[in-house]
Amino acid sequence: MDRAGNDGDTGAAAGEHPGSRRDLTELSEAARDLDRRIEQHLERLRRERAQRAADIPSQRLRRLG
Repeated sequence: MDRAGNDGDTGAAAGEHPGSRRDLTELSEAARDLDRRIEQHLERLRRERAQRAADIPSQRLRRLG
């Protein structure tokens, strides 16, 4: 029971699992969306890095002194 005197987990008392299929489906979709967004971000970073490397190749090869 919580401080207000209510039963804590009414879903479990009714025979339902705390994590329903719908919740798991929503979590799975959110995880796939997050994974897709991370991959897009990493790809953008890879392109930017390649572009920077292409813009300044001579600076890496030039000897100082």
